[in-house]
Amino acid sequence: MRPTDLLVLAAVLLILSPAAHATVESTCKAVSLYTDYDFCVKTLQSDPTSATADLRGLAVIATNLSSDKAVEVFAKIQTLLKSSQGKEERMCLSICSKLYEVLIRDLNNAWSAIKESRKGDAMSAVSACFDAPSTCEDTFAELSFTLSMPSPLKADDKDQEQLCSLTLELAHLFFY
Repeated sequence: MRPTDLLVLAAVLLILSPAAHATVESTCKAVSLYTDYDFCVKTLQSDPTSATADLRGLAVIATNLSSDKAVEVFAKIQTLLKSSQGKEERMCLSICSKLYEVLIRDLNNAWSAIKESRKGDAMSAVSACFDAPSTCEDTFAELSFTLSMPSPLKADDKDQEQLCSLTLELAHLFFY
């Protein structure tokens, strides 16, 4: 074989290798121990670029989706704060507001770090994101005996927790 033939063959093998192109299905299977497979596939496939993304790209997509959800929940919290009547409910919502504000910042930091392959920064930022939704729910649970209503963020916090978990698992898979 000529040297140019070897280069072409090497390029084809690189393109076809799992490291160069991670399918959504194979990636979701790899993280299915901690993240629901169907949720993973549905979530990642909601972004059309996932069809051609490598593992880093899938981690970036998950981070974007998680950030988008965090921004949505933060906006909902602000709306709820404006209409909140009770002192305890306002206190819970204020705590959740601060948690989601930090969560958004951490996800933005994670996004940059993943894109730039800064392992330590990315894993630190993503790991910090994981607890915000459950801490928000815990805040409401601790005051449930004085609040006459359940957490208005329960479904949102659950969705956010799943997105953060997916982001953490994909970042871990990418870096390790």
